[in-house]
Amino acid sequence: MNTFYRIFAAILISALFGSEAFALQTQPDSLNKDEKPLTFQKPEPFRFDPFGKDLSDTTSMGFQFSFVPYVGTNGMYSGNIVNDYSFNLLGGYSAGTRKLEMAGLFNINRSDMTGVQLAGLFNQVGGKVDGVQLAGLFNSNLDSVKNSVQLAGLMNFTTGPVDGVQIAGVANFSPKKVEGVQVAGVMNFTADDLEGSQVAGVLNFAARDVKGSQVGLVNFGNKVDGFQLGLINYSDSISGVPVGFLTFVRSGYHTLELSVNEVLPLNLAFRTGKREFYNIFFAGIRPEWDDQVVWSFGYGLGTSPRLGKKTFLNIEVSSEQLSQGGVHALNLINRGYIGAEFQATKNFALFAGPTVNFRVYDSSYAFHPELFTYTNTTIHNDVYHPEDLGSQFWWGFKAGFRFL
Repeated sequence: MNTFYRIFAAILISALFGSEAFALQTQPDSLNKDEKPLTFQKPEPFRFDPFGKDLSDTTSMGFQFSFVPYVGTNGMYSGNIVNDYSFNLLGGYSAGTRKLEMAGLFNINRSDMTGVQLAGLFNQVGGKVDGVQLAGLFNSNLDSVKNSVQLAGLMNFTTGPVDGVQIAGVANFSPKKVEGVQVAGVMNFTADDLEGSQVAGVLNFAARDVKGSQVGLVNFGNKVDGFQLGLINYSDSISGVPVGFLTFVRSGYHTLELSVNEVLPLNLAFRTGKREFYNIFFAGIRPEWDDQVVWSFGYGLGTSPRLGKKTFLNIEVSSEQLSQGGVHALNLINRGYIGAEFQATKNFALFAGPTVNFRVYDSSYAFHPELFTYTNTTIHNDVYHPEDLGSQFWWGFKAGFRFL
């Protein structure tokens, strides 16, 4: 029991008077002429400067324990001491960490952190990070992150380059280059180059070049050497294949198309992406002297490999809703197309080819528009299914021209 009281008294004295209470100031009975007495260099106490870069007044300590900043074994000199091992009941404040730091709520380091840093709420490091950071809410670093893993419930934020892995529940942010992996529930952001991968639930943003991959709902990059997978993809150029609902490559494949098929005589389509993989958005109309105009809208995907110097093969699948007046019931025409394209000039091409069509419609609705009014097309398979669904199959065609 006496041992416990002695330890408690030592911690209390250190918290009140600082770590110099344990410094030895020895003066031997006899000194050689060249020997000097051992003295403790007293640092400037009680300066809370979590973003300060002046570390000329720091010293080191193997171990420290604190309840909150300045209430612990390093006392009022907490911000001037770099610790090997640091344990903070609620929160801690130090000049830096070399091996391990743990806190119930937060850790604040004025300078570098190497090793492992764990906090229930947040870690704040004013210098470089080399190791592992885990925080319930966020990790904030005012310098580089190198060879490190950062995990945060909400956000990892750094003002310097990142080399390692960042995983956050909401966002990862760096204004400098990122080399490694960023994974976030909402957003990954770098204002510089990305070498590695970004995976986000909503947005991946790299202001400059990407060498690797981006996977998310929305992906944005400048020069991409790799691939993008998302609902919406944007890049100035890309070496790989972007896959998404809408892909726009500024130096990629963009065309407007006017076409005719066996159902509608006038169709307008927009293609965007790369020839290896592109998206198709289209609409069609059957001009008639009728109050209820027959029209359609749809979406498709395609690829267009080169056959010759000016010829290409088109392989496409699409689905369109055919309606008369308003959209009142399911009436989908699903179409597969294989055709040839001749590039007459740089900005003008002709194309034509056969289609295979499979219609799925609501058989309980009696006012679907007539399919063929100006062509003599034969339906080969007309089937009624349960749940008021019907299906039809026929062969068709598509032809027209493209520009841009």
